[in-house]
Amino acid sequence: MKNYEKPIVLSNEDIAEGIYAASGAVDSSGAGASGSTASVSKVTLSSSGNEYYKVNTYEVTVKNSGSEDLTGWAASVTVTSGTVTAVTSYNTWLATAEYAGSVITIRPGNGGTIIGAGQEISVTLAVSYSSDAVAVEGV
Repeated sequence: MKNYEKPIVLSNEDIAEGIYAASGAVDSSGAGASGSTASVSKVTLSSSGNEYYKVNTYEVTVKNSGSEDLTGWAASVTVTSGTVTAVTSYNTWLATAEYAGSVITIRPGNGGTIIGAGQEISVTLAVSYSSDAVAVEGV
């Protein structure tokens, strides 16, 4: 059985704006879940918040670059700057999102989303923040 290794989370309030795409479901050998890996291949800012409505919307593409379907996958993006207060997935049937420290973790949705071998899914995230702004860096 393969084990998920939780990423290290470092909190830093001094940085401003950004989400950086990071790794996902990885076993102790580094080969990935079921011999495959889920990773964030693209992060795109869909809409920006303002000083009154501090919510940015991002389209995050999660890709299975392996040769087997992924069921218990996880992928994450890292907040590189700004202060995030909450994260919500608009399409919870497809994927859910949770926030801890500077890492947003995306997991299968309520229906147990499977990412087929070589396939990708697009997840819409609403990221609320309390800083002046938040920006996104893709992979």
